[in-house]
Amino acid sequence: MKLRQLEYFHEVIEQDFNISAAAKTLYTSQPGVSRQLIDLADELGVELFLHEGKRLIGLTRAGMEIADIVARVLIDVRRIREIGGTLATERHGSLKVVANRHAANNLLHHAVVDFCEMMPEVDVTVSEENTIEATAMLRIGQADLGLLAQAQAPDQDPDLLYFPIEEWRLLLVVPQGHPLLGMPTIELRDLAHYTVGSYDHSAQSRLVIDAAFAQAGLDSPVNISFASSQRILQFVNRKIGIAIVAEAAFSPAEFPELRGLDVTHLFRSLFTDLVLPRRNSPPRHVFNFLSILAPHITPTTFGDAIAA
Repeated sequence: MKLRQLEYFHEVIEQDFNISAAAKTLYTSQPGVSRQLIDLADELGVELFLHEGKRLIGLTRAGMEIADIVARVLIDVRRIREIGGTLATERHGSLKVVANRHAANNLLHHAVVDFCEMMPEVDVTVSEENTIEATAMLRIGQADLGLLAQAQAPDQDPDLLYFPIEEWRLLLVVPQGHPLLGMPTIELRDLAHYTVGSYDHSAQSRLVIDAAFAQAGLDSPVNISFASSQRILQFVNRKIGIAIVAEAAFSPAEFPELRGLDVTHLFRSLFTDLVLPRRNSPPRHVFNFLSILAPHITPTTFGDAIAA
């Protein structure tokens, strides 16, 4: 018994016992289909079809019982092929990650390196985008997962799933000897006297900064914007002004002439969320990547989030 014989038998039934229609669907000849049906019946030793002359009009009792089994077998065959296709895609596939600059700098590097060692055959692409663009890419399938700074839960997209994986804070950075270093407590109004540099308006951290000043009834003093933490710190290092950056972005060893000041009482913390499209289940290589980046997010965790 051959799989092809079962497929031909099933398709003839699907085409209301029209062998010509079945042959067309199967991209083969009518005599070829007829030959496979005869061979199948000979091997089983039973008649499968009822005939009216040369025309098939239905199934015998044996044919009906066999047809039910064949239908289930072919479903399993399709599942086997789908599994094989999925695994083949993963072995030679791609992983597309979209991230805000903070997450790209501080979370992804080691995870990507370890994943490339685990699955060197998978191409990894990391795209640095603001939250609005990144969310759109995830929603329409241009990215497999995202690492995004989220300031407020109401802004979350209902078509995506959000898993908090990191809390981070903002830091005030000033040159060594700056007057702010001698103040026991820094208030928002104290920053208004200086040139302040920070991230551009599309960054979630900038939204948090501007919102803090607005809630205090003050205009935001941030009047110089940069695309990266490194450029912001270089701006301060040249003693042009002061800056507000992500705490993890400042390294005293790299900038020994600068000092970091705690301003957690002025600006609320931010969270980096792992963001995934809301679908039945990501490909296996995505979970392999998550096992490195965020081991607590398992297929079970994902399934519970879908059901919630």
